[in-house]
Amino acid sequence: MSPGADAPDTGRFALRGRIVTLDAAGTVIEDGILYVAAGRIAAVLPATAPAPPGFEAVKAVDTRGSVYPGLIELHNHLPYDVLPLWQVPKKYGNRSQWGGSSNPAYHTLVTGPMKALGQDPLLMPAVVRYVEAKCLVNGTTTSQGIALFSNAGARRMYRGIVRNVEQTDAPDLPEAASRIADVEAEDAEKFLARLKQPHRLLLHLAEGTDAAARAHFQALQFKPGKWAITENLVGIHCTGLTADDFTVFAGHGGSMVWSPLSNLLLYGNTADIAAAKDAGVLMGLGSDWSVSGSKGLLGELKAARLASTAAGSVFSDQELVAMVTRDAARILRWDGALGSLGAGMRADLVVVDGAEGDPYTSLIDARDKDIRLVAIDGVARYGSRRLLHALAPGETLEQVPGMSADHVLHLHDGTADNIVAGLTLGDATDRLTGALADLPALGAKPVAPLTAAPDGGVRWQLALDEIEPTGAELRPRLPLLSASGAPHPTGPGIGAPTAAGELEPVVLDGLTASGDRTFLHTLADEMNLPADYADALSRLLT
Repeated sequence: MSPGADAPDTGRFALRGRIVTLDAAGTVIEDGILYVAAGRIAAVLPATAPAPPGFEAVKAVDTRGSVYPGLIELHNHLPYDVLPLWQVPKKYGNRSQWGGSSNPAYHTLVTGPMKALGQDPLLMPAVVRYVEAKCLVNGTTTSQGIALFSNAGARRMYRGIVRNVEQTDAPDLPEAASRIADVEAEDAEKFLARLKQPHRLLLHLAEGTDAAARAHFQALQFKPGKWAITENLVGIHCTGLTADDFTVFAGHGGSMVWSPLSNLLLYGNTADIAAAKDAGVLMGLGSDWSVSGSKGLLGELKAARLASTAAGSVFSDQELVAMVTRDAARILRWDGALGSLGAGMRADLVVVDGAEGDPYTSLIDARDKDIRLVAIDGVARYGSRRLLHALAPGETLEQVPGMSADHVLHLHDGTADNIVAGLTLGDATDRLTGALADLPALGAKPVAPLTAAPDGGVRWQLALDEIEPTGAELRPRLPLLSASGAPHPTGPGIGAPTAAGELEPVVLDGLTASGDRTFLHTLADEMNLPADYADALSRLLT
């Protein structure tokens, strides 16, 4: 997903409110105006200052809130975000213990439903539309994209409204990757050579808390003192790393994506963030996926603050907000274009209600219903009717299921990908709700091989990397060393085959936490969360 280089010119507009720039100096203008022209920020000035050239006749729109840079997510498995939160039955030590054939429930909850949805020509685009809208209503303007396979053998990234770190089509936003060829994942020297290419690699690393999880980090040392780590390696999770490991990781330039809620739900613990911070590891945030994580970055910020407090108040609220703005942009090498608000920057914006109190605490405390505007490249995509009417006049606006009538989406895009173009969120929601409720019948339907296209056209399906091998890995799987020093296999992973069986109905995961009672009830019963964590998180979300 990524807005096209030929996205519409939004003209000129100005937004008034508290401007929280997230620049290096931490500048906050309590009453300011942010001026936008053709998708770029022209100026950020106090409200009392004269308008910059060209804006003399532009009337500022009062947001009645606080304006922040758009929220940048560095880890998600977006296609799976239609699935509900899993009631995790026990505490696991590493990734391979709960994925694949080792967990019979995995077929019922994940593998079966996603294969049925991802291969259906009517349901696959509904998944794409739904999860993209889910990003927007949770304040996310950048995430990881959706990979597709076609009957022609082609593989591509879906190009939509929300920015995609893997396909940006913009020289000031260098593209990253979140998967590598299998041979590179299994050979340390080839992996190091891949890291030396001019792209960031966002890869799962040391997923879990036991020695087996940590072994995947230790395998990056392929010779004494020689590590397959460079500044291009962005390790996702890193829950198995020790303080010494973080020192090595930071010393070689590695950065990290933290997903605290998912870590706590699955493993009862998260990364040693105090050690990571002491080592100087640059960090971003990711909500992982709806099966074991937050619905979006607005929720994950709350989960992160609770985890930080429990670990000894490791991060200030300002540092946490930086993880989804300025620091995330630094990790991607996007900080010259995104992550802060200043002249010349791209106009990716999030506005939340109110302008009182600490500006960083205000964002973390904001509920999904408090979002007043989400804009990408200066195009208003989500928010209150008042702001959308002012910034997207004449456009078709769609009400958000489960939200008040004041919350609307603007999904029209003249350059839209034809896979999803014309599909409303309402239609997508109806299709998915019906399909998931009737999964037994859907799963029993024969699916035509992808090579078959009776009409001669291109047919796409979701590339579900977390279910089946695709020739590209999401994590290094370098040979591990046993206690005797001999290599041993890495063991089953998420791609391991799962036992087939009749599917059961599944409830479509709600777009927002505040409107999803099923999510909140499941969260309250999660056994691996620290005492009072679920209650505290629920209060913040609602």
